[in-house]
Amino acid sequence: MLQDDLDRLAKAPVDRSLSGLESAIWHNIAARMAEQRRYRSTFAAQMAILAVATVWSLAAGHQWAAAHEAQASAGALSPYTRLAASTLLMGDSR
Repeated sequence: MLQDDLDRLAKAPVDRSLSGLESAIWHNIAARMAEQRRYRSTFAAQMAILAVATVWSLAAGHQWAAAHEAQASAGALSPYTRLAASTLLMGDSR
């Protein structure tokens, strides 16, 4: 039964020419490689933008923190705060 099917398949005419198969394969390979290069370059550009944005954000945060350091470190009992309990009881020593 299987042999009959194989014989019939061997006797059947080829339905398509294979003359352009190799060039089509190489064309598809080249297209996929070009697409991968494009994705890699896009990924590299995105990572560079992310790195610049991160460094810029860190620099801006550091600058903001340095400008607001006295206010940020002032607690409820800190002598540097106008309304701190120690300042209100003893007076401002500045």
